[in-house]
Amino acid sequence: MESSLFLNLVEDVFYPPSRNLFIMKYTRILLFWLATGLLFFQSPTQSVSQPAKTVSKAVIETCQNAIFKTVPERPFRIGDNIPFKIQIQFRNFPYQKNTQIIISPEVHFQKRILPLATMRFLAVTDAQSIPENTEEETMALLTRRGDYNFEHEVFFPYEPGVESATLEARVTIIEGSISQELPLIRISSRGFSSFSRLLEPTLELMDLDYEKEKLCVKESYKILYPANQYDLSYGLNQATISNLMSSLQSSKEILEIQITSSASPDGESKENENLAFKRMESVHKLVVRELMTRTVNPMKSDEVFGQGFIASRWNEQPWDSLLTFLSPKQFKGYAKLKDILNEESTLSSKKEKLEKMLNEYPILPEIYFPMLRNCNVEILSTPSDQSIIADLQQFVKGKLPKNTSCTRLIQMALAAESTSLSIKLYQKAIASYPEDYRAHFKLGMIHYQEQKYSDAEQAFQQAALLNPKSAESFNNLGASQAMLRKYSSSLMNFERAEGLQSPSLSNKAYAASQMGRFQEALDWYGNEAAINRAVCHLGLEQGLQAVRVLQEHEDATAQSLYLMAISGAHINDIALVCESLKAAIAKDIQYRESAKTEAEFNAYRNNTQFREAMKLPTTYIRSNP
Repeated sequence: MESSLFLNLVEDVFYPPSRNLFIMKYTRILLFWLATGLLFFQSPTQSVSQPAKTVSKAVIETCQNAIFKTVPERPFRIGDNIPFKIQIQFRNFPYQKNTQIIISPEVHFQKRILPLATMRFLAVTDAQSIPENTEEETMALLTRRGDYNFEHEVFFPYEPGVESATLEARVTIIEGSISQELPLIRISSRGFSSFSRLLEPTLELMDLDYEKEKLCVKESYKILYPANQYDLSYGLNQATISNLMSSLQSSKEILEIQITSSASPDGESKENENLAFKRMESVHKLVVRELMTRTVNPMKSDEVFGQGFIASRWNEQPWDSLLTFLSPKQFKGYAKLKDILNEESTLSSKKEKLEKMLNEYPILPEIYFPMLRNCNVEILSTPSDQSIIADLQQFVKGKLPKNTSCTRLIQMALAAESTSLSIKLYQKAIASYPEDYRAHFKLGMIHYQEQKYSDAEQAFQQAALLNPKSAESFNNLGASQAMLRKYSSSLMNFERAEGLQSPSLSNKAYAASQMGRFQEALDWYGNEAAINRAVCHLGLEQGLQAVRVLQEHEDATAQSLYLMAISGAHINDIALVCESLKAAIAKDIQYRESAKTEAEFNAYRNNTQFREAMKLPTTYIRSNP
């Protein structure tokens, strides 16, 4: 009845009575079946409700009850990355073929989530049943007789604040076409220790051999002494002493100083050596005093007493050395002196004959012997003469000749009084002589000193490319890369420098320790690198050795005390932790803030003694009202 009424209504609207009856007849049949479909047709999903499919409950429980561990227990920072391993143990795994488990570790900190490398597991009957499309490199296999213990290596990029982070696991189970994600599983709440941030970058730069490259000036000052005198006030040539003092007081960059002292061969040998030593000592004191009291660019004590800056030696001149001053024309007894020195006899016999000659030829002790009683000072420095200064003035005015050599441009840069002028001169040298590595090298030195390490890296890289035999270029390239945290490249370039000349072991040690190669670093670090050696011991889980190294360190700085507190945590010595931490905070208040998030101290957060040590020291409160 309802269907019939519906058809009549449609027919009246679309086909009035005047239309062809034949068409109306067949249209009526078509509309009947259309109406029937609209009234009675429903989709299977609407008419039949199917229960939602889920993965096996036993597999879910096994994943939720899996044991997660991190190795080491305190993942620590090494360079740009924190490498560690996650261990997973599945207990009573309910084997089901083709079950897949995907575990995605995540680091949660400061409302951020950083995903780590994913682990994948696949249940198979045996090795022959592995699907062809399985990514074997990233898929571990769960078999009937499997061990169910897995180890997964991950790298996490260090960021400030991860000391209080948590490590979570996101688990997804796939069975056939069904997948299900489980709630987050906590792997670790210890956070990430970053004690290796305390490594001191004690990197050594190498400079060019100025004398070899003809970039320097060598000055020589010889002070002569009367017999048995060593005090400078008795010097026979006071004008030379004045010139030496003026040279030391100038603003030029002094590269190295050599002091050579000697005594004449007459008299007792032991007394002569003592006189030579005292002459050297008095001149050494003069040199140090003048350098440290300069009115322009005074030098610091660590620069003056730096290794190799001032080289000193003393000796008694042999009788043979007289022949270098004498000639047959100058000295009538030349042939006799030469015969005595060349004869085959005992030393005492020769000395007796030579002593008689002093009485026979008084010119020897009066004129020539004072030349043997001397102290010679050689100063190797950057050029600073008037011609260099004149060229600098011409360069500033833009009137420097176009054919000025590369060596001259570098000398001018070394003598320039401002860094900006030196940079312009090096850039001019590079533009005019692009194949000369020296200008690239010196430009790199300036960039490094200004902490522009990327620019320094490029400059030293170009210098090393132009001169592959330059150990200095490779060493400094490695130092720049170390400051940019490119530790692998850094170590490679330190080793290249080592192949060309004596290595800088401390540079290699620093790069190796930042890469986690702690044992190698310990072999290369010297005893003076106490903090860095202690960090290496901690990286090797040798807390007691770290404590011993720091205890032997004479200079207890805030940093070494803080590191001692961390070492105390590694051996679970709460007294050492609190005592060292309190002393570190007293020296530098910033370590109080560091200790608040230091993962090494997580176990002691609720300890009364630890909380007391974290308080501000009384002296600090009084001085900061």
